[in-house]
Amino acid sequence: MSDVGASSSPLLTPRIAIIGGGPSGLVTLKTLLSGVPSHFQPRVSLFEAEESIGGTFKYRSYQNGQLVSSKQLTAFSDFRLPLDAPDHLSLEAYVQYLEDYTSHFKLKQKAQRFELASTKGQAGVGHVVQWRGADGKVEEDTFDQIAVCAGLHVTPAFPDIPGLPIPQVADSEAEEAALTPAQQRIKAMHSSIYKAPHIFKEKSVLILGTGETGMDLAFAAVKGGAKEIVMSTRQGFLSFPAVLENFTFLGVTFDRPTPIDGLITNLFETSHVHPWVARSHLRWFVSDMIIKRVLWVLTGTMAGCNQWVGELPPHRLGRAYSHLNKSNKAIPYLNKGNKNRPWIMEKIAKYLDPPHVREDEPGVELAPFPELVDEDGRIRFLRNERKEDFKMRSRTIKPDLVMFATGYQQSFPFFDETYPVPAQATCRDIFSHDDPSIAFIGYVRPGVGAIPPQSELAAQLWTLVISGQLEAPTSKAHYHLLTRPEARLKYGVDYSSYVSQLARDMGCEPRLRDLYRDYGLQILFIFCFAAAFPTLYRLEGPWKSSTAPQICRTEILETITRRGVGGNLMMGVIPMIFYALVTGLAHLWTCQSGSPLMDRSQQQS
Repeated sequence: MSDVGASSSPLLTPRIAIIGGGPSGLVTLKTLLSGVPSHFQPRVSLFEAEESIGGTFKYRSYQNGQLVSSKQLTAFSDFRLPLDAPDHLSLEAYVQYLEDYTSHFKLKQKAQRFELASTKGQAGVGHVVQWRGADGKVEEDTFDQIAVCAGLHVTPAFPDIPGLPIPQVADSEAEEAALTPAQQRIKAMHSSIYKAPHIFKEKSVLILGTGETGMDLAFAAVKGGAKEIVMSTRQGFLSFPAVLENFTFLGVTFDRPTPIDGLITNLFETSHVHPWVARSHLRWFVSDMIIKRVLWVLTGTMAGCNQWVGELPPHRLGRAYSHLNKSNKAIPYLNKGNKNRPWIMEKIAKYLDPPHVREDEPGVELAPFPELVDEDGRIRFLRNERKEDFKMRSRTIKPDLVMFATGYQQSFPFFDETYPVPAQATCRDIFSHDDPSIAFIGYVRPGVGAIPPQSELAAQLWTLVISGQLEAPTSKAHYHLLTRPEARLKYGVDYSSYVSQLARDMGCEPRLRDLYRDYGLQILFIFCFAAAFPTLYRLEGPWKSSTAPQICRTEILETITRRGVGGNLMMGVIPMIFYALVTGLAHLWTCQSGSPLMDRSQQQS
């Protein structure tokens, strides 16, 4: 790792508190203690409310749960997983990875405190933090900065549905309001406390939500012996498998597993993108147009990959608008009775269901969201004029079990009312330009990608700013997913656009000639063709790492070669040539016309 700044800079030893012991908190702790820049030697304390580290991945996990982001993308830049580890880890394996990461970098030994304790922040001169120690006594100290890393998935969110019992959000029975006996018969549970599929046996199950957790629950209900399974969706979903495999084309079967979060290449799609191209989101719309046509040829539908129900409305269908649902376990069961494709197209190309899908298993029905539960315990669904609405008008659904897979809400019970919230973080969604002493790390959600590598680059940027080595960037960024004013989630980002923006802010996005000069042609090729793995931003710049070249030449090169010649031609060479022409024309127009494009480009460079 290279030093940043002159060695003669005065020594800085601020006191910093980190709230949260999940991946974002751990990588922030490691980054602050890394010795970059050399004059920055903070005293850091980490506070975690649970009994051990791991966050959501440990305390809100369930049997057979898996990461939907690949190990190549999810692992931190300088602590990688073995090459023979599966592409998608179980939740238990990922928690072990975090334990190993903590031990490898001796984070518990290096931290001033590594407390397993609840905290309370109070604004004042500095930040006064109170916590309850292992002995039960309340302690208090003052810190110069606070990094909030408590996570997006902590406080359960669930809509109020009249006539439905209050969902369980802990291991105790919730008190019921005035309900009829038929309504009281229904058991309601939030997904945060679900652990194993035995609870579904012989039950009529209603699952609220069609996100990744909802899909996992529907699959578990099928395998757990449920007698009826219905999923409720608000406006549909966009399904794509975490691993692209198992389809035939012209009689040839493609079954080489390829994680989809490693498919988007770097050069001219992520890095070295002209500001006009970034601002117009041209890359998103062009790739969406092509992907939809490819999906139609391979699977018969453009709504998603082999997705025959629950399509999003046209104004939300695409990479620019949606978080991809990368758990497709329930898709074969949702497709039952809905797939309708001409046999001739099935002869040309076909998506193959996994071997574990059996004909004698129940299907999964799609329904609108419930409006209420009537006195007899029947669900009345909202009338939204979608296909699932018309189908459910003739059905009677009286569930025994309702699972709320309705996600989480942002909540900061450890702060008093004077503290900001992530929506007020004006600088790269990390901190406010007015007060960089409070950082929110891990509070943006990628459409396709993973939060931990985003948190790593966010922690690096914040470290450089609070150490005085970098001015807080003020240029306009274009990484947010496009949302309408009525959208429920407004903190979505395009993963590759976000991390590459942070890398450019820090001077970590390498110039191509520098890569060739320092490492040779192979590393240059890898940088151009690989996805936006965090290790690529450790090749040059203030966070340069001696381990990055070897990681690139082994693990990251393997992600490129497994695509094969055809895959690299379609996903790499052709897009690079197209976007190189677009970028070249944009630069030519900027230089020759003297149009406002020149000014915007200069402001964003």
